[in-house]
Amino acid sequence: MNRFHLTLLTFLGAASISWSAFAHHSGAAFDFMKPKTTQGVVKEFAVANPHLHAVLVIEDGKGVHDCSFEGVSASILYRAGYTRGMVKPGDRITIMYAPRRDGAEGGHIIGLVTAAGKRLNFSQQPN
Repeated sequence: MNRFHLTLLTFLGAASISWSAFAHHSGAAFDFMKPKTTQGVVKEFAVANPHLHAVLVIEDGKGVHDCSFEGVSASILYRAGYTRGMVKPGDRITIMYAPRRDGAEGGHIIGLVTAAGKRLNFSQQPN
């Protein structure tokens, strides 16, 4: 393999790795300009990197159903005042979220109010 091919292969490999990281952390799928609020009972609430993951059981005009949300990284969540166990399965919480642009249910959590009434705001959008 000549030097040009080796350089090209190295560049393409680095570009594909950096592009996939950018795509994973993109907030383009969510409309941060049209935030919504909903209430539900927590079914899952996983604080882990790279993102918070939550599933709420929501009762609305469509009946009772599960709705999935993602959120900020664990470090941003803790800096906003979250402590371990603050949100547990069975808790009724309110979330503020950026809805999905494709119209599907769910979205990106930008804030929440715990069952105990503590308000947390995650103002930082994903990069």
